Amino acid sequence: MKKIGLISSLTFLLMMLLGCQQENETSNPKKIYSTEDVKESDVVDRHGEISNIDIFETFIDHVRSGVKDEIRISVYTTEGDPIFHNLNYDVNKIQYTYDNSQDVYAGTGKGKESTSCSNIESRNTENGVEYYLTECTSEVGNSFYFRVSN
Repeated sequence: MKKIGLISSLTFLLMMLLGCQQENETSNPKKIYSTEDVKESDVVDRHGEISNIDIFETFIDHVRSGVKDEIRISVYTTEGDPIFHNLNYDVNKIQYTYDNSQDVYAGTGKGKESTSCSNIESRNTENGVEYYLTECTSEVGNSFYFRVSN
């Protein structure tokens, strides 16, 4: 009789522990990236607050003057996950890679996609200057949009 009571108690305890563990995993998902993923040389956009904007401006100047350059823009989601936009300019071509592999809530479309574009253009708006890619070989280029506020 004592064995049955002990086995029942252990089974109940095990079920409680597993239940608590599953609750914690769903209500507080683990971050799958580390702070090392975002480099000091990245242009960082945290909900409109942009750091290292000078790196982006230098990249734009290099594209306009035909000087080879590359940058990475790290844009943070509302949950705090980075989405990386890699731009590599080399002689009249911008290789663009969109990487949302570190976004916990990206769903089934998570990963890296690349395209080649002919140019990066800008337009002035009341909220600042908006940059976008043109003449891209795939629709991935449409995912690049970067605004520098006034």
